[in-house]
Amino acid sequence: DQCRFENFSLNYYPMEPVGEYQIVPRNAMRDVVHYCAAYADTFSQNSESLLLCGGTGLGKTHLSLAMAYEITQKEYGVVYTTSQKLMDQLQAQQVSRGETTDYQSLALECDLLIIDDLGAEFSTSFTVAALYNIINTRIIEKKPTIINTNLDTSVMKERYGDRILSRLLCAYRPLKFYGRDIRRLKRYQK
Repeated sequence: DQCRFENFSLNYYPMEPVGEYQIVPRNAMRDVVHYCAAYADTFSQNSESLLLCGGTGLGKTHLSLAMAYEITQKEYGVVYTTSQKLMDQLQAQQVSRGETTDYQSLALECDLLIIDDLGAEFSTSFTVAALYNIINTRIIEKKPTIINTNLDTSVMKERYGDRILSRLLCAYRPLKFYGRDIRRLKRYQK
């Protein structure tokens, strides 16, 4: 209930231009919020995939959960998970011989997969291969995916390689988040 479009506040985003291109974070984030709300409102199985990127505490998780909520209200199947939890579940499933939930099928077959905090997982050859399989399969099958990350492209390339980075940059619409860590701002306001 805390992560809805109606309670996403732009007041935490500065009005002063920042960076080389003098972007005004509040204006940029207003556009991101509008885009995410429209995405949720018009979601279909033909929707594009999104790559939400930017620093820690800028609202990527909030907006992902807001989209997930709105999309599930339309009776689409949404799987929301962190990259760490997904990789842990896939690895446990690989070594398990008993009756377990088929997390790979859930990730591949749902109407919308949301992977939060890409880059926070412990990176191994297994996790990179599993991530590649999920991203590539969902692209081939034209199933929308939303991925959130704090990583920039150079770190993604180093961690995941060119094959994953190319797919994320070419098959996903990037939405850049700007501003200061809202969690810190809220903590210091108390």
